Amino acid sequence: MKKQLFLYLFLLTALLLLFVFVNTKKEIKSYEDKITKLKTFKTEQDNKYQDTIANLRIEAMELGRFTLEEDAYAIEHLYKEGIDYKELIPHIEDQLISLNIEEGGNPLVPFAPMFGDKMMINSMKMLNHKWIIADFSDGKYWGQVLIACTYNEDKTISFNTKDSFLYPIDVIE
Repeated sequence: MKKQLFLYLFLLTALLLLFVFVNTKKEIKSYEDKITKLKTFKTEQDNKYQDTIANLRIEAMELGRFTLEEDAYAIEHLYKEGIDYKELIPHIEDQLISLNIEEGGNPLVPFAPMFGDKMMINSMKMLNHKWIIADFSDGKYWGQVLIACTYNEDKTISFNTKDSFLYPIDVIE
């Protein structure tokens, strides 16, 4: 009887081990499939992000095309004149903004204030070593002005308004 009991226990154990082995094999296969799917998804996402990054780099290059920081010829010209462009940009911006305190507004803006306040330059961008574009407003009316800058012998900078544009009020509202 003892032999039969051991035989039945042995067979039951063998069946149990066979069941666990088959079930574990299915679980491993399922996990491997999930890992493969995740790797494929990650690769697709990486490719998508790489395309997005490449497009953003191209867009950044396009946006930087008309800036002093990206204009090697302008930087070289300033270097030959002994001017550091990194110091020049804040210096010019300070000079343009400081003209806002003059009576009647900034003299580089060729429009009289229409809302009662002064026409003042709000921000500017150096396109190269000679040209600046700036936006101005009196609080209600907005526009842009193209300014030429000249470096004088005495290391001062002169500004000359070349063109300007005032947006119609219906565009702003």
